[in-house]
Amino acid sequence: MLKYLKFLYFIFYRSKIFFPKKSYSLFQEDLFIKKYFKKKTKGFYIDVGCYHPLDGNNTHLLHTKGWNGINFDINLYSIKLFNFLRKKDINIHSGISKKKDKLTMYYRKEINMLNTLDKRIAKIHFRNGFKKRNVQVNTLNYFISKYFKKLEKIDFLNIDVEGGELNVLKSLNFNDYKPQLVCIEIHNSKNMYDTNYDYLKANNIYKFLINKKYKVVWHKKYSFIFERKKNDKKN
Repeated sequence: MLKYLKFLYFIFYRSKIFFPKKSYSLFQEDLFIKKYFKKKTKGFYIDVGCYHPLDGNNTHLLHTKGWNGINFDINLYSIKLFNFLRKKDINIHSGISKKKDKLTMYYRKEINMLNTLDKRIAKIHFRNGFKKRNVQVNTLNYFISKYFKKLEKIDFLNIDVEGGELNVLKSLNFNDYKPQLVCIEIHNSKNMYDTNYDYLKANNIYKFLINKKYKVVWHKKYSFIFERKKNDKKN
């Protein structure tokens, strides 16, 4: 009973989500995503750094439409919340990087949006100190091949990993798996909250996705959504 009440506390009370909302994203990314996929009642998403099934979540509206997917987080309690609310999804306690490894997780609370594998980011976010824990990481290619004999399509890829975004992208074979939309944070390396976008074209995440035939179709502050160019769509 106490375990159940704790889940309810973290899912609803702590996030102040007591009734259905129009948007569950931090910057209303989910409204653009929902509109983009408005004709698609069934689809597949991958959410890396999923954090919470409702609060600040970019895939909840897709999930309510009948979509399913894989959710990853380095925080075990986040995955427990997803197992509680998204029983049809595959929810995995693991980090994603460009190779199998054991890395240090930097965190402050039992569940927190800003957990990271990047010590530099931890020092920026957790100025009053942080805790450390070892976590396993592996590639998206590994988990896709483990859970799916043949995955035909990734409709939406969401990445929110506080500094490790490029490693996540490099862990996916874009020749075999070509997400239609990619939502990802791109910060100015000199000033994380600079939003004048002068830094964007020199950013390695931006250059990686442009090289993979993507283009920016939506952005707000440091959150960007990329679309695979139409002439590169998988038949």
